Amino acid sequence: MTNRKHPPPKQLVTQIPYIKPRAAELDNGLPVYFIEGGTEEFVKVEMVFFAGSYHQTRPLVSYTTTNLLRNGTKNNSREEVNEQLDYYSAHLQLEAQKDIVSVSVYVLNKHLEPALKLFSDIIRLPVFPEEEMRSFLKNQQQIHLINQKKVQHVARTYFNELVYGEQHPYGYRLKPDDFDRVVQVDLQQFHRRWFYPGNAFCIVSGRMPYMIEKRIGKYFGDRNWQEAETGEPPRYPMLTSGSRKVHLEMPEALQSAIRIGKQLFNRTHPAFHRLKVTNALLGGYFGSRLMQNVRQDKGYTYGIGSNIVSLLRNGYFFIATQVGSDVSKAALDEIYNDLKELRHKPAGKDELESLKNYLAGSFLRSFDGPFAQSERFKELLVFGLDFGHYDEYMNTLKNITAEDIMECAGLYLNEEEMMEVVAGK
Repeated sequence: MTNRKHPPPKQLVTQIPYIKPRAAELDNGLPVYFIEGGTEEFVKVEMVFFAGSYHQTRPLVSYTTTNLLRNGTKNNSREEVNEQLDYYSAHLQLEAQKDIVSVSVYVLNKHLEPALKLFSDIIRLPVFPEEEMRSFLKNQQQIHLINQKKVQHVARTYFNELVYGEQHPYGYRLKPDDFDRVVQVDLQQFHRRWFYPGNAFCIVSGRMPYMIEKRIGKYFGDRNWQEAETGEPPRYPMLTSGSRKVHLEMPEALQSAIRIGKQLFNRTHPAFHRLKVTNALLGGYFGSRLMQNVRQDKGYTYGIGSNIVSLLRNGYFFIATQVGSDVSKAALDEIYNDLKELRHKPAGKDELESLKNYLAGSFLRSFDGPFAQSERFKELLVFGLDFGHYDEYMNTLKNITAEDIMECAGLYLNEEEMMEVVAGK
């Protein structure tokens, strides 16, 4: 009989509900992965190219190339592209990151055939109209100028420059005249060089319609779709780690934005999972030490957090917040105290249990449904990893101790090695 006077014992759930992809290769060598799931007759087709800003030789080229894919093809004007997307109830998503470019379409299965044809044209046959390119860049330039008055934006961009250097794509800080220097041929050459099957993979997720592999092959398996020129991505000098601090005066600002952090490693590093848990205790969720101290106890901010960013060729750690300009010095002191305590003050039993339960639940929810699973699988493909990477994380989460966290903090999160940017008064 169940004893209702005592709660059942708590147990950390670590079994990940994988939907294992089915792999195929098209005639032109393009890898395609099918993730079957869901109940709605709906699919997502995503093409991922290693064509992020790291691959460009001029600022803004990757970003502009990606965002202008939908502005007309050799077969359709921009208006016709948008009309067809609306007619087929298809949603196009474009995203340019530091290392990759993602181009996705979400569409009902009954409209898959015409949507795939349009999607193929968007990816393979864009024309990058000169007038529309200029209009897009002019709008982006205005947004950039507005952002220069926002302390949070200024702190973020200067911090990246501080960490990686002004010549590195991970750290380059856009200048107003960069928007005037991009020309149409830059986009055309960039597209020819990096948007091809040998530099890409495709993930199809959702409720698979009849003969889905043959349909994907019809529009993306053409053997004549090849790169115009071969070559390795450019190489850039990267700053070494070390303590550097900058205070950017913005007299009209009512608040100060703070960014503290350092260059680290990406998710392929053996210590990545331990660092992820350590970071979460510091500032990775609402019950973190930074939130408890700087927000709840001191009342210096509405929100503060820390994170680790995994890039293909490196990674970094950062703490970010906005505080009243009159308490920025006090807030900095508290942040550095919390970093120091991370090495010397062990997590209590309840603190560690709450942390593990939060991280386990959050991580398992990130696998909810085929589209979410495709995102997690994409991470593995980009970094050349397999599902064992996620199993290792759950195993680390299950077994990590307070002492392990303090040791990890001592190795990688020493406050004396941090870089600091304060933007504001």
